[in-house]
Amino acid sequence: MENSEHCKTAVVGFGNILMGDEGVGVYIIEELQKNYSPLTTCHSLEFIDGGTAAVDVLLSLKDVDKLIIVDAVKNGGIPGEIYRFHNPLRGQVFTIPYEDKFSQFRNSEMQKTSLHDLNLVDALKIAEKLGTLPKEIVFIGVEPKEIEPRMGLSEELGNKIPEIIKTVLCEVKQ
Repeated sequence: MENSEHCKTAVVGFGNILMGDEGVGVYIIEELQKNYSPLTTCHSLEFIDGGTAAVDVLLSLKDVDKLIIVDAVKNGGIPGEIYRFHNPLRGQVFTIPYEDKFSQFRNSEMQKTSLHDLNLVDALKIAEKLGTLPKEIVFIGVEPKEIEPRMGLSEELGNKIPEIIKTVLCEVKQ
C-alpha cells in the first residue's frame, strides 16, 4: 500500500547467534517480539529477525517507509556502547560523493561477512541501486565484547538489552 496514511516501520535485527555478541540484533528482535508484539497491531510496525540474510531481508522491504536496523558494530568503544546513525546512506546527512557514502561503515568495521550472505553494507548498496531502500534508515549499532563461537551474549551486552530496546522503541515512536 504505497498511499497508506500510516508510515510503515520495520525493525530488523541482524546477527549470528552462534557467534556470541555478534547475534545481539537477533536477540533484541526476540525480546521485542516476545514483549512488545501488541505494538505491531496498533502501529504499522514489523519486527524481523534478519539473521545473516541481509540481502533477502532488505530486498523484501519495498513498502517500508522507515527501517531500523539493530546489529553489532565494532567501533572501538566499550562493550555495550550504543551507536546511532540516521539515514547513513543518503545525501541528506552525509554530503559526500556516492562512492564514499559507505566509507563511514567500512571504517567502523560494520561490514560483516557470513558464509551464506553478503555483508550488510553491500546489501544496503544493492537495495539502494534497486530502489528498494526505505525513505528513512536508522542504524542502531551495539559494541560487542566477544565475537567467537558460542551461544548467548556476554554479560555486558545482556545487561544492556533494556537500554537497547528503549533506544529502538524511541526510534519507532519518532
